[in-house]
Amino acid sequence: MNRNVENILYATDFAEGSEAALAYAIGVANRLGARLQVLVVIPDIRETSLIEIDGHVPQERLDQYHDDRARRARQHMETQIAAFYAVRASEAPARPIIEIEVKESDDVTDLILNEAQTHGADLIVMGSRGESALSALLFGSVAQEMARRTQTPLLLIPMGE
Repeated sequence: MNRNVENILYATDFAEGSEAALAYAIGVANRLGARLQVLVVIPDIRETSLIEIDGHVPQERLDQYHDDRARRARQHMETQIAAFYAVRASEAPARPIIEIEVKESDDVTDLILNEAQTHGADLIVMGSRGESALSALLFGSVAQEMARRTQTPLLLIPMGE
C-alpha cells in the first residue's frame, strides 16, 4: 500500500499529557507536509447521567450549557496550540492546522471514525494513557477500540500513566 499522508486527524479529550500528543501531531504534519484537523471530544453526559435532567431544566438552558462547554474546550485547544508555537517561536515551525472542531459524543470511537472518514484522514493521531489490563477490561479503552475498528492508519502517542 503506497499512501501519501496529506490529511491527519488529531483527536483529544484533554487527558493529562495530551499536550505532548498535540505537539507530536503538529510535528508529524509538518514533517509530512500534511494538513492537520484537530478534533476535541467532550463527553455527552446527557446519555450517562443518573438523573433525567431534560424535564427539569429548560431546553434553552441545556443548549446554552452545552454551547458554553464547547466554547471553553475550543478556547483551551487554541491556548494549547498558541503555547506550542510560543515555545518554538525561534524555530518558526509551519502551521498545518486547518480546523479545530469540538464535538460532544457518548461514543467517542464512532465519532472519531466518522470524522476521519468525513475529512478523508490518511492518518489518525491520538494520545494513549496505557491503561492497565483490568481498567481496559472493566471500562474499555478508546485507543484499543480504535485499533480494532479503524481502517485508517492510527498513531498512538504514549502519555504516561
